[in-house]
Amino acid sequence: MTFSIPQSEIAHLIDDASQTQITDLKDQDVKCVFGRCRLDLTAFRTGPAEVSAEDGRLAVRLPFRLSAALKGSGILPFAKAHADAQGVATASSVLSVERDWKLHSQSSGRIELGNAHLRVGPLVTNVTHLWDENGENLSKPVWRMLDGAIAQIQLKPSVESFWTRAFAPIGVGKAPRAWLVLRPERIGLMQPEIGNGVLTLSLALAARGQVLVQDDMPVNPAGPLPQPLPLAEPSDRFSVAIPFLLPYARAEQLALAALKRNPPHVAGMRLAFNALHILPSATDMVVEARFRADPDWDVTGWFGSCAQVYLRGTPKFDSATQSFRIADLRYDLASANLMTRILNVFASPTVTGVIGRTLVFDESGQIARLEDDVRTELARPHGQRFSISAEVESFGAPSFAWTRDGFLGFFSATGKVHAAFRY
Repeated sequence: MTFSIPQSEIAHLIDDASQTQITDLKDQDVKCVFGRCRLDLTAFRTGPAEVSAEDGRLAVRLPFRLSAALKGSGILPFAKAHADAQGVATASSVLSVERDWKLHSQSSGRIELGNAHLRVGPLVTNVTHLWDENGENLSKPVWRMLDGAIAQIQLKPSVESFWTRAFAPIGVGKAPRAWLVLRPERIGLMQPEIGNGVLTLSLALAARGQVLVQDDMPVNPAGPLPQPLPLAEPSDRFSVAIPFLLPYARAEQLALAALKRNPPHVAGMRLAFNALHILPSATDMVVEARFRADPDWDVTGWFGSCAQVYLRGTPKFDSATQSFRIADLRYDLASANLMTRILNVFASPTVTGVIGRTLVFDESGQIARLEDDVRTELARPHGQRFSISAEVESFGAPSFAWTRDGFLGFFSATGKVHAAFRY
């Protein structure tokens, strides 16, 4: 992300710092045409500071009025002179951000003065010559004033706001309720750049991302702001895995409803299902089904039998159809009456087949809705003074797992992240 600070804001800070005076020197020992003199010098700004960019540096132009009082020494201890002059300070400032997150400036430049005369006894000099002879000592207070004004730009609170905001969970799913949780570890920094009317500071966040599926917003307290690491170039890329869940309770309802809508016939028997449960294990899944088997010729229902069947199968995800299913079903009968033994002997493939066909769950609609939710939610700016949003460019192919609660799939979302900051 980037922080952008208008050059006009920097000019405003310089104007504030020089509102009363630019420099005020008292009894300064200086070189003069007749040896050593004592100088009182005060400079006042006469117009607004002009801030621009020049060769990647901050350029400042500051007009001022100078008042100088010179006292003789040596052979002319009682001689005095006074002069006023107009001048312009033109500075070039190298900006950097150090490990303390403070903006540092190293200013240097030149001072241009009008040719105001100074007469000390019989000797005459001018302000420009006096400044040229003592330029380094007389110019330093001006550059220090500029550096102090630029240092008033408080970067650390803004970076801390960015760092803390990155820990705030972002809702990315509604069914199930899912939260994108970032755990930032490092923060990279490019040194400030000046141009196009703004001072720009580029940051990059190295964070581990996790999506949590839960109703309440996760608690994710922010850690302390670390020292910055050098950043070679800015990056605005992101990638995150988004989950989608089909709870076992919902899958059981869908499968049982399908079996009740179209009761299967197996080996001349009508199967009426009344219960179905999915039981996950570490390596596969067990499906418990309860049904009543009635022979087609039994109009009285006296010869029917109830069965409780346990089927074992392998959970899979079909990327082409975007559906969960339990495949390769095989079963054992929990009850051992005559009818279930007959089914076990003569109709096992058919029973597993009719049940297996109902254990296919199309999630393409949910995935499409979730992609729309993720795209919309990430595009919405989060935060006020510092806001972050993201543009999803593509979604990856889903991957698959299962938990104690349901079938769990993941697909990746990649794109560009956008951050805005109001200084």
